[in-house]
Amino acid sequence: MKRTFFILLIFSFVLSFGQNRKGQFQLQKNSKSHALYVCFSSSSNSDDIVANALNTNPALKEFVQKNNLSFVYDLGFDDRKLSEMTETSRKNKNSGESIKKLKRIYKVETTPIKDNEGILKLAQGFERFPELEYASILSNEPIEPPFIKTFVATPDLEASQTYLLSNPGINVNYAWSRGINGQNIRIRDVEYGFHKSHEMLVNRNPIQFETGILPNSSLTNPNSSYYNYLDHGTAVMSILGSAKDNVGLSGTAYGATEMKGFLEWTTSSYNRVAAVSRSINASQAGDIILYEMQTGGQNSNYVLAEYDNLIWDLTKAATDSGIIVIAAAGNGNENLDHSFYSAYNARGNSGAIVVGAGTNTTQHSKLSFSTYGSRVDVQGWGQNVLAAGYGGWAKYDNDNNRTYTMFSGTSSATPIVASAAILIQSFNLQQTGQYLTPSEMRSLLINTGIPQGGNLSTKIGPLPNIKAAIEFLESKRNVLSSKNLISAPLEIKIYPNPASNYISVRNSENKDISFEIFTITGQQVLKGVTSTDKRLDISHLPKGNYLINASDGKRRIVEKLMKK
Repeated sequence: MKRTFFILLIFSFVLSFGQNRKGQFQLQKNSKSHALYVCFSSSSNSDDIVANALNTNPALKEFVQKNNLSFVYDLGFDDRKLSEMTETSRKNKNSGESIKKLKRIYKVETTPIKDNEGILKLAQGFERFPELEYASILSNEPIEPPFIKTFVATPDLEASQTYLLSNPGINVNYAWSRGINGQNIRIRDVEYGFHKSHEMLVNRNPIQFETGILPNSSLTNPNSSYYNYLDHGTAVMSILGSAKDNVGLSGTAYGATEMKGFLEWTTSSYNRVAAVSRSINASQAGDIILYEMQTGGQNSNYVLAEYDNLIWDLTKAATDSGIIVIAAAGNGNENLDHSFYSAYNARGNSGAIVVGAGTNTTQHSKLSFSTYGSRVDVQGWGQNVLAAGYGGWAKYDNDNNRTYTMFSGTSSATPIVASAAILIQSFNLQQTGQYLTPSEMRSLLINTGIPQGGNLSTKIGPLPNIKAAIEFLESKRNVLSSKNLISAPLEIKIYPNPASNYISVRNSENKDISFEIFTITGQQVLKGVTSTDKRLDISHLPKGNYLINASDGKRRIVEKLMKK
C-alpha cells in the first residue's frame, strides 16, 4: 500500500512540474501590444540562473545578443517572502517547488520594443532551447472583464439581495444569524479598477486600495472606451464589503479585517502579472484572493486567467502556501475538457477554486455563456446580483457615485462564491484558531453545496451552501459545547403570519429585538425595538408581502411576513 502511494505521489509531482509546458502561448485578440516572460528550467542550481543558462548554451546566448534582449525580474518576490511561502507550503505537505519556480521567471525586455509578430517570433525562438521551460505572452492592454452587460429592472438594495437568503441563495443570512460577518479575514481583489468615490466604497471599513497605485487616464476619462471597467471592480467590492448601515447594499462580509483592491492597469501600464504578484506578496496563509479576470482560449473565447502559463505558476505558488484563490472561469462557453485544453490540463490542478456561472433559480443550471468542464469546481449566480456601479438599475439624484446595477457573468458568480468562503473561513478560525487550506475549502464548498441542475454534461459544480458547510464543520469538530465561541443562530417567530392588524415577534431567548419591516421593493415601512410577544400594529400597511429584518445587536435574521 505504501509503495502504491509513493508511486502516485511521484506521478502527481510529474503532472504538476514535469510535463511539457511549451507551445502554450498566443496573442490576445484585438491587443496591439504584448509582454513576453520566460521561465528557465530547474536543471541549474546556480544563483544567477540567467547567466548560467546563457553560458551553458552558446546558441541561446547568441539568440539573446542577436535580438538585443535582456531579462528583468519583475514579479516582486523577495527572499523573505519566498522563504515564508516555502515554509507554509511544506507545512501544508506540498513540496515547495511551486514557490522555487517563482525565482526562475523573468520578463524579456526588447530594444527596440517588438510588435505582436516580433513578440510571437521571440517566444517561439526561446522555446527551442532546453534551458527554457516555457515562454508566456500576456497582453499589455486590458482584457474585457467577465461581465455580461444585461440590466434587469428589479427591487431595491438589501431586500433585493436575494442571494443572501437560503436556496436559491447561498444563505449569508444564516452566517449573520450566528454573528459571523467575515471577522479576522483578509481579502484581495485583482481587478481592472474601482470608482473609489462611490458611496458603497468611500470611507468604508474594511475596503482599502493599494497606496501609490493609481488608475491609468484611459480609465478615469469618461470618454474612454475603458471607463466602465472601473464599475466592474466597484460592483465586486460592493457585494463583499459594503457597510451594513441601512444605506445602499449590505456587504456579505462587512466585518472582514481588510478588503484590498489591486489594479491591473495603473498610471504606468497595464500589467496583469504585476497585479497578481502584488496581491500574493500582500497575502499570507488563510487570506483569500479573487481573480476577477479572464483570458482568450480556443478561438480567443474567454476562459479562466490561469490558462496563461505564468498566471498558473503564480496561482500554484499561492495556493501551495495556503492562500485561497477564487477565480472566474470566464464567459467563453468553452469546454475545458476539450482536447484543445489537454496541455493546460496536463499541468495539474493549480489549487484555485474555479467558479462557473449558474442561474439564480433552485435549478442552478449553467448559463449559456459560462465556461465549463471538470476543472470548474463550483458555481455562483451569474445573473441578477444587485451590486454598485454602472447605473443600469438605478442612479440616484443623477449622481455617478450613487449608481447600482444587476451584475452578471462569471464576474458576479465569483464574489458570490468568495462570500461563502470568507464567512466559512471566519467561522472556522473563531472555532478552532486555524485557517482552512485551499484544498479543504474547495472540498467543503463542493461536498456541502447545492447540486447543479439542468444539463450535467456541462459541469459548473454545485452552489455553496453556507449553513450546510458550517454545520458540517460543527459536526466534524464537535464544537457545540459550553465553551463555544460562536453563538447559536438568532431565531424568531412571527405570529400570526399571515396577519391582518397586529403581529408579535417571539424570541425564545427572551431578548429585546431591533426590527425593520421592508416592502419587497425595499421601502422601510416600520422600525423599532420589541420584546417577546409584544404586539406590533401593522393595520396601516397595505396588503402584500414584506420582509422583517431582526437583530439583537450582534446576530441578525430576515423573515417573511404576509399582510392580508
